[in-house]
Amino acid sequence: MTELPQADRFYDSPGNDPYWNESAWFSLSIPERRIHGVIQYYFRPNMGMLNGGPILWDPSGTNTWDCLYYNWSHLQALPPGAQKFCMTANNSLSVEVLEPLRRYAIAYDNEGFGLDLEWRALGPVHELKSGDPGQRATQKFHIEQPGRMVGTLRRDGEKFAVDCYSMRDASYGPRSYASTASGGYFWGIAANSAFHAIAKGEGTEQSVIGGFIWKDGELASLSSGTRRVLEFGRYGPKRIRLEATDQLGREIAADGQLDEGFIFTGYTDHTVVWSLLQWDWAGVTYWGDNQEFCPSARFRRIARGEINLA
Repeated sequence: MTELPQADRFYDSPGNDPYWNESAWFSLSIPERRIHGVIQYYFRPNMGMLNGGPILWDPSGTNTWDCLYYNWSHLQALPPGAQKFCMTANNSLSVEVLEPLRRYAIAYDNEGFGLDLEWRALGPVHELKSGDPGQRATQKFHIEQPGRMVGTLRRDGEKFAVDCYSMRDASYGPRSYASTASGGYFWGIAANSAFHAIAKGEGTEQSVIGGFIWKDGELASLSSGTRRVLEFGRYGPKRIRLEATDQLGREIAADGQLDEGFIFTGYTDHTVVWSLLQWDWAGVTYWGDNQEFCPSARFRRIARGEINLA
């Protein structure tokens, strides 16, 4: 096989930093059943370590112990000869490049839960280049790409057809969360159009520090924007509004409704509330998700009722 592009393989010169990180993520949804999930994993090559796996939830259970499925496995050994999108993990998750930057096969078979999926690109790759120093410190290279996930999943004998909009990302670089901020990482996809943004800050208004609009065949990075929280749920936003402008001068004003999110604690230093998200942008429905992140110490205070988000 011809050598893969850099975004589809480990970085060529990572150095010796033990915290050098190579990550990948795909979203997974059955929106009509309010089912949402992720396939996320990351390598620490200089530690010989692989973390991650599939997670699936719906409103009936949004914790690791009561969701539909959870096997985000910690401390797996780096599989011999593994590459970022060519590997089989100890927990059975396997990923394969079918067509560089365009198509990926994803499989899993463990504990009565199975995945037989293919991710297909709908739009081009966007490289996130934020001017925010905190964001720059968490990776050397970070991309997002809108696509579609198709295939099947099995859970305890029940088979589900999957055909949904799906964002993916990938990154590499030294990653340390010594000073984790609060904010949201969110996106939406419709036919032939997509957007993505990351916003930082607490309270009802946050500044957009990166993202893109892909529309009418053109992709451009966001140059400015604001996310406003119109209503809070128990642990994070319930209704939000994004207003932003890209480098081509195009504007977006979209309203989003979030399901109650899965409480992701895979990282010890920050907690993520991960929610299925339905958008309305100019009368068109976009599906996506919101990853609301904050330092774990702050999240514990939110969960205990010591911080009132409203």
